Amino acid sequence: MFLDEPRRILCPVDFSDYSAAALRTSGNLAESLGAEVIALHAQPVDAPVYFTPSQTQALKAQLRQSRKAAERRLAGFADAYLPPRVSRSLRVVEDDPVRAILRATKELGAGLVVMGTHGRTGLTKIRLGSVMESVLVQLKAPLVTVGPQVRNAAGLGVLRRILCAVDYSGASRKALEQAGQLAETTGAEIMVVHVAAESEPPELLEQERKSLCDWVNPALRERCSLREIVRHGNPAEQIVTTAETLHASLIVLAMEPRNFLGSLFFGTTVERVIRHSPAPVLSVK
Repeated sequence: MFLDEPRRILCPVDFSDYSAAALRTSGNLAESLGAEVIALHAQPVDAPVYFTPSQTQALKAQLRQSRKAAERRLAGFADAYLPPRVSRSLRVVEDDPVRAILRATKELGAGLVVMGTHGRTGLTKIRLGSVMESVLVQLKAPLVTVGPQVRNAAGLGVLRRILCAVDYSGASRKALEQAGQLAETTGAEIMVVHVAAESEPPELLEQERKSLCDWVNPALRERCSLREIVRHGNPAEQIVTTAETLHASLIVLAMEPRNFLGSLFFGTTVERVIRHSPAPVLSVK
């Protein structure tokens, strides 16, 4: 669990509005958790195989200048979007962004990664690919995504309400434990939400709520302010609607590992929530 890891939050930056929101979110989380933010900018560079030695040397000189410019820009970006009191370190690397994020997470012992995403859908997303989806599938650490619907690209503010969606699985229980750790640290309220199947009669929702109350660990209820909520319908739609109605600061979801191409073509509840959520989403494997 990320609160038991070294207190480092990795935030990849590409200087877009989306990564600005992610950096704000990283800073707010770092303030709450007493963590350091590591801002990472990756520049993919590959010299064509047909380059002559002199052309390769010229390219390396250009890369050195580009790296210095990126380091200056990253420093200014961090000053603009991180709270002054938050400890930070800056890294610029020449590497594929996905590989750089996975490598930095492991080498630096980051317990949490925070990323912004533009939320492309359909053929555009499949054709262009998505750094976020690649990281989401391969990353072992918990990932917070700041989607395109997060209001005003402001990112995460003060943690007041954490919505944790559960389906009674072991993965959901681990996600709820993470939500509980955050709630204990920040004083936030936990809203445990279970979405009953669309085929289930609405009149059985009260029985579902009792089952949900029985499923929640009593020890967590003693440590945190907590309430159980049952909804009925499409899981992604109900999670997003409930988060919006109850003004959730953060959504916590369990993510089951699956085939990457399958996730691209068919989507998952996690991916749909990320694209449409009004709040940042913490995905826990």
